[in-house]
Amino acid sequence: MTDNDELWALWRRLKGYFPVWSLLPSSLYTPGAWGYVGVDFLSGFRKNPSTIQSFALLDGVDDATFDALSALANLNVRRQDQILRVVIIGYLTVPLSIVALLAELAGDSVMSFVRGNLNMVIISASTATMGPVMYLMSHWRSRQIVGVLDLIRIERGQAPFTALELREE
Repeated sequence: MTDNDELWALWRRLKGYFPVWSLLPSSLYTPGAWGYVGVDFLSGFRKNPSTIQSFALLDGVDDATFDALSALANLNVRRQDQILRVVIIGYLTVPLSIVALLAELAGDSVMSFVRGNLNMVIISASTATMGPVMYLMSHWRSRQIVGVLDLIRIERGQAPFTALELREE
């Protein structure tokens, strides 16, 4: 296995600890979720099962591989941020602007259409809302991975940031 193969295998295992589908249920029971009260948002985060699994996975990984993994996670966050912006504009801002304009120009016709097609309107609105919600949850998880890697970096006593990690869009 080459170094790149090892890195990508590590990435696949790490991201597997942070499934998007589990974000909402885990927000009810994980120590990190309950830690969003008070001033200390880190102690509970450190006790999350995904954080503990990540620490175990990366125990013994050399600094260069860890830095490369961290760079991948940060690149992933920047890409997540880009797609989230596109989705918010494409799925929410543009459609809501069009509906608002139509309601202003032909309010009675729009309301008649909504009343006559209520099921279709509800399904369409729900579908249009679920896209951005899923991307937002994915974005949250990608940032959570970076946060866990930051905790690991701190506990390992490694330099806090590389130039690649500091880059913000």
